Amino acid sequence: MTQMQQAPQDVIEKFLPMIFENEAKGIFSDLQVQPVISIQFMWFTESETKLAIEYVVGVLLECYRAGHLKVVVSHEDDRLYGYAMFFIHPDPSISRYCHKIYVFEQYRGNGIGSRLLDGVLQDSQSTSLLCGHNLIPFYEQAGMEYKGDFSPPAASEGFSLTRGMYSGLALMGKSDANGAAPVFMLNDSDVNKIINLIGTNS
Repeated sequence: MTQMQQAPQDVIEKFLPMIFENEAKGIFSDLQVQPVISIQFMWFTESETKLAIEYVVGVLLECYRAGHLKVVVSHEDDRLYGYAMFFIHPDPSISRYCHKIYVFEQYRGNGIGSRLLDGVLQDSQSTSLLCGHNLIPFYEQAGMEYKGDFSPPAASEGFSLTRGMYSGLALMGKSDANGAAPVFMLNDSDVNKIINLIGTNS
């Protein structure tokens, strides 16, 4: 059902708008329920929500164009089954961070997510990811190790508005992972830019 070989760049880029919009919607949804800022999003109109999602898409696209974000896809012709996204630090001694493995709902239950994970982990570079504690056994079966709970950046480092999104998550890595990973988080500047979209499209 799914092709797991590395897709050509032009194929990946054909699917990027769908992938980045899906990710941006998820990130915006997570922002909306953060206690420190949730009230700010109560007044977002449909058009302002669209602008917010476009802003997050722009952040992801900027990371992709800079070479910090890589994407692999599971697809058949023009049909996208799922994808994996990971961030790469310029220092090769730092693990890649697998930000997301996602399978579209209608294709779930066919092992696509597991095959995407296997493909990511078979790469020669170490890979780390964050997950809920209930998923630790799943990732251990895939060959990863629990490296401890993730410590979000301090509020003083410019992540006071999003650090709660990552509290209590487990850091998983391959046995050779050193525990450091370039975790993708929107900083306070990005979140405030999104909040300030209120009233800009009325």
